[in-house]
Amino acid sequence: MPLQFGALTTRATMFLDLKDVDSIINWWAVFPARHDGALKQMLILRSQFAATIRAARRTIASREDLQAKLSQSLAQEAQHRAHQEERTSRMSSVEMLRRELVAA
Repeated sequence: MPLQFGALTTRATMFLDLKDVDSIINWWAVFPARHDGALKQMLILRSQFAATIRAARRTIASREDLQAKLSQSLAQEAQHRAHQEERTSRMSSVEMLRRELVAA
C-alpha cells in the first residue's frame, strides 16, 4: 500500500509508492529540498525499497531539469531560514522565552 502524505486541508494528498520510480520522482519534485533528505533516510529506514529509491535518485541526478528544481528549492529554503533567523534576532527575550515554553 502506498504511503500517504498530506494534511487534512484543501491541499491535495500525495500518494508515494516506494515500489515505483516515477512515483518517488513525482513526490520528490513537490519539495526537493526536504524530500531529498527524506529519500536518504528512507534508504536506511525502508531498506526493502532501496533498489527503487536508488534508481529514482540516479534519475534525479541525471536529469538537468530536476537538478535545477533542487537548486531552486534549496535556495528558497536558505532564504526562508535567513528570514526566520532575522525575525528571531529582532525578538525580545520575553518573546523568545514564550516561544521556548510553547515548544516544550
